[in-house]
Amino acid sequence: MANDLGMDVRAIRNALERSDRLDFDDTPLYARTYGLAEARAGKMLPRAMIPSIQLDSPKITRKLTTAWFAQRVDARYQSCMRQ
Repeated sequence: MANDLGMDVRAIRNALERSDRLDFDDTPLYARTYGLAEARAGKMLPRAMIPSIQLDSPKITRKLTTAWFAQRVDARYQSCMRQ
């Protein structure tokens, strides 16, 4: 796998140790990993996804998910920014 990424094991380990930092997506490991995955898939792949987990509560009467909630929050934010 390290050969596919064009990096030595030490460089991969150093990058993975930064995986909890916001700038991890600026590392060569991140870019090369996505490059390989997209080459194999033949298309662009999403960098982040909102999980679609069913929300369950006695107060919730409709089928709602975390994706619905995130989209609703974003819609309200966009509405506020337009004003």
